[in-house]
Amino acid sequence: MSIFRQLARKIHGPRCHLEPDEKAWVERRMLWLREQFGSGPIRRVPLEPTSQLLPKRWDGSYEAGADLLARLCEFMLVDPKRLHLEFYSRSETHEGDSAYAGERHSSGPAGLYHHPEDSKILVIGLEESGLLRPASLAATICHELGHVHLLSEKRIKRDEEDCEPLTDLLTVYFGAGILTANAAFQSGQWQRGWYVRRQGYLSEALFGFSLACFSWYRGDAEAAWVKHLRENIAYYVDDSMHFLSTTRDTTIPFDGA
Repeated sequence: MSIFRQLARKIHGPRCHLEPDEKAWVERRMLWLREQFGSGPIRRVPLEPTSQLLPKRWDGSYEAGADLLARLCEFMLVDPKRLHLEFYSRSETHEGDSAYAGERHSSGPAGLYHHPEDSKILVIGLEESGLLRPASLAATICHELGHVHLLSEKRIKRDEEDCEPLTDLLTVYFGAGILTANAAFQSGQWQRGWYVRRQGYLSEALFGFSLACFSWYRGDAEAAWVKHLRENIAYYVDDSMHFLSTTRDTTIPFDGA
């Protein structure tokens, strides 16, 4: 930690970057996820970019995308036999007679979950441009598999106010939060300057506090996996863990106690 941040902590004390209602939402929904799925998913080793489960080579093909989906189904505890995978182009989201019309995301590869009436098969649609960015594609897949748990099993309704943020929070609870948080907010240099790309439904601060709650529940106050997070996300995780450790102002039990 930099000297500047150490000094800031001495001056300002422990900091939670969320508004009180945001903090309460994360804690309430984390405990709700425990009620729904038990402690099994959150107790597992989190999915890191170096995990043996993830492919070591990537050729950007449809076959690679299908293989990635199968691998992530295993981790997200979804039976792949329940799913039908389709790839679609961005142009299809603008065609009125397309199954993907109106399916737009502001940035990052888009995904779509659909459960046709009178069918046991669930459709996962992935925008084919995501094949060029496998890390972001993996985050999208984890989000859509979260929909399988929440929507197909009727745990919530699609029109529930926090449906999409809750789905991102589920990826954290299941241990895939490193992937989804890293994809949430990315920046870099382009030929004409700097770009910022946003994906997901939780802010950096929300992801940071959620990951801290994930670690707190596991009794893991010195989580080694934080090194895999982008610096902007790790900043919020570190501050949130310091806040929880110092104040213990949370309804999340430490070490699941």
